[in-house]
Amino acid sequence: MGLLDGKVAVISGVGPGLGRATALAFAREGASLALAARNEERLSEIVAEVEALGVKAIGVPTDVVDVEACEKICAEAKSVLGGIDIVVNSAFRGDTFTRFEDANMNTWHKIFEVNFFGAMNLTKSALPYMRERGAGSVVMVASMSARKIRDAEAGYAASKGALLVATKSLASEFAVDKIRVNAVVPGWIWGPNVQMYVDWQSQSRSISKEEVIAEITREIPLGEVPPQEDIAEAILFFASGMSRMITGQSLDVNGGEYFG
Repeated sequence: MGLLDGKVAVISGVGPGLGRATALAFAREGASLALAARNEERLSEIVAEVEALGVKAIGVPTDVVDVEACEKICAEAKSVLGGIDIVVNSAFRGDTFTRFEDANMNTWHKIFEVNFFGAMNLTKSALPYMRERGAGSVVMVASMSARKIRDAEAGYAASKGALLVATKSLASEFAVDKIRVNAVVPGWIWGPNVQMYVDWQSQSRSISKEEVIAEITREIPLGEVPPQEDIAEAILFFASGMSRMITGQSLDVNGGEYFG
């Protein structure tokens, strides 16, 4: 028996990193999956990986900024998989690392459209289907950037901070329907994006990759960049019955870099 046997999950942002790791973790625990991403080819590859684990999955090209696209994937989850029990808001747009005085507010709008409003669009679209099931779990993927403030990350940090506040507000509203809302708050995540960052730093500064990683882990007490698979396990916890009495909470998964 898997932790998610009989459950249907909608997961956004299913690219090569955390979204994929989450999909594979959920599949391992028996969930049927409706996977959302903008890249149709990559989506098809991940659907095949998931189905190889013996569960049913559909991939629906989805831009979470588009309300109709969010409504479409939720309707297909109902039609093909039978309903929706879990929503994971993993889609994100990164910052341009520009100080506020030099920032373009149109860029901020685009960051908020994905990181905040995209999560709200998908959650709202899934809400009626979770109500039909009599319970549900929404998991937001936030960021340590909203906790540990760094210069030139204000747009991204603010969008993730808004997501953390919405987590509490929606948890309060949805409680009457037994729908829980929680957030996982990663720091550094070892996966394709951080690997590219390490490669770039190594090449541009003519230092070894090991030196770049050592700089990152210097502030991580557990001494390791948290792998994307470990972040996925925290998302799985909030999605499963193991957290049945937990709502409106955020869980920092950062190797101890920041204590909330």
